Formats: sequence, C-alpha cells, structure tokens
Amino acid sequence: MDHVENEEQPIKLVIMGMENAGKTTILDVLTGKIRETPNKPPSMNPTKGVERSTILFFQKETKVWDLGGQETYRNEYLSNPEKYFHTISFFFYVVDIQDYYRLVPSVMYFKGIFNLIKKYSPDAKLIFLFHKTDPDYIPDDRNLKSKFLEKIEPGLKLANTLYIKYDTTIFDIKSIKIAFGLES
Repeated sequence: MDHVENEEQPIKLVIMGMENAGKTTILDVLTGKIRETPNKPPSMNPTKGVERSTILFFQKETKVWDLGGQETYRNEYLSNPEKYFHTISFFFYVVDIQDYYRLVPSVMYFKGIFNLIKKYSPDAKLIFLFHKTDPDYIPDDRNLKSKFLEKIEPGLKLANTLYIKYDTTIFDIKSIKIAFGLES
C-alpha cells in the first residue's frame, strides 16, 4: 500500500472590489513595492484580468489573486465562478469609501461574489477593507462604510457568516499591514 502524505492545502488569498478601489496599491505594500508612506497616491495602471503573486501571509507562502475590477472582468468572474472561486482561504473585498457613485454597484457586485464564495469556498475567511480612509477624509452624511454594511449584513447574517473589517489608507502603510496580520 502506498503511503500518501497529507499535504497541507496552499493558502489562496483573493482580493476583489470595483475598479480604482486601491487593490493593487494595497498589494504593492504587501510585496514591498511601496515601502514608505507616500505624499500622494501612486499613479497606477488598472489590473487587467487576474494578476497572481506570492506573499508571506501568517508566516506561510500564500498565492494571491488580484482580480481587476473593470466591468468586463467582473462579468467574466461571475460567469465562470469555478475558475476563480475554488479553494479560497482568505477573501478580501475592498471598498473605496470616498466613491459615492460606486456604492450601489459595489454592493451588488459583492452580493454576487458572496454567493459564489459560499458555494465554492464555504470556509473562506471574509475581510472587508474600507480603503482610502485618508487623513483628510471626513465621513459625511453619505458615510459609505455604514451604508455598505447596512446593505450586505442581512445576507451575511442569513448565511451565518462572520467577517472582519479594517479601515485602510496608503497614507498609513501600517493600517494595511495590520489588516493582513503583518503588524499589530
């Protein structure tokens, strides 16, 4: 009888959200491409499709999938879920809390993704990054963080799904590292 060792499943971390939410910039902090807090947001090109990389996450090599947020790509992910949503260990959803006009599309997109994650990766840990909580950001009556959570929490409760949330900004690199367990 052949002895097969019980290999540990590799960690798969997926980061998604609408275009221009800051997903790639967040990953640039984690991979060391951005090491110091910038004076202004870096100029970035949109992610085309899926960009894969590897980072050290909780002292383990982790495969990271950065899924571009443009509408064409969002439709692709939702129409081919078996290709994108299998074996996710950690799912980070990034919300640009300064983009009022994308709140409703972001909520709808998350709801579609959430159902697929529950189907293909039911044990995935769910983390929300409320990004662009910049030093000069003052939440007004349109507080997008609260409005986003109001719209998605009923579905999360119904599915008995716990989540973690963090406020992050490129102007405080530590806020990003804390969200990924790299600093306390």
